[in-house]
Amino acid sequence: MRRISLLASLVGLTVSLAVAQTPLVAPEGALAFPKDAAGISAWVKLDRTIRIDDALTKIFHRIKDVSGSHILGTVEISDFVQKTYPHVYIDVQGWIVAFFLPSEPTASIIRWLGDVHNPQPRISTTLEAAIEKVAAALQFTLPKPTFYDFRYPKANNMLILLRVFPAADTKVMYLKFPSNYKIHHVSYYHYGCNLECPHVWQSFVSNLTLNGSLISKLSGDERFPPAYEVKDLPVDLLRVGVLHELELVYSQQGGDCGSAGLALVVIYQSP
Repeated sequence: MRRISLLASLVGLTVSLAVAQTPLVAPEGALAFPKDAAGISAWVKLDRTIRIDDALTKIFHRIKDVSGSHILGTVEISDFVQKTYPHVYIDVQGWIVAFFLPSEPTASIIRWLGDVHNPQPRISTTLEAAIEKVAAALQFTLPKPTFYDFRYPKANNMLILLRVFPAADTKVMYLKFPSNYKIHHVSYYHYGCNLECPHVWQSFVSNLTLNGSLISKLSGDERFPPAYEVKDLPVDLLRVGVLHELELVYSQQGGDCGSAGLALVVIYQSP
């Protein structure tokens, strides 16, 4: 996934913000891959065969289908916010596809880096981490994954905007897509916490607003693991040709022992 200055207009770039864009390209030819049951995906195609053996099956949290030619199941991926369970498909022809179901929020691909005290403004995905598990089991060096969303065959790009606050802060970002683009899908991942500090009571509040409307509110006392919300949004909230204001607020009461973060994922079509 490559970093960009941003195809859309974006104001508010700081060291706490990361932006990445990647093209979406369909995997063609996977033997038994369940295309109708897949949403956002990452895939690689090896120029060698893969053996479906016991060493490979051990990476799975749960196996859902297996044959002499393929295996399908879920793997466990952890970060400091939560555990996620993307599906992984592997077949003997060298296809490896990690994906979430269409019903799962697209922003589930976000994997938070660092820890609750020092979240890192770098973009990593749970799907890439799932493929890395396969690579470790196979003892292969794999190429960088390609992304695709099976729900939107005409979508050709994905944008990820990620911001983290290691301390109380407020930031406003402005986002605008050109009028000749089409937004197919919008999803967000919002987390917040304020951990227990010795001899200090504390709490936190973190609000996410889009164009002045509250999208997500998290709050709590000495919260670990962090509170979080991962949801898809109606696409009409992010219309093309319009300047959108995205604000993240994180406030703490008591000790300064937590953090907050936001990731916005947009699946879109460009000319």
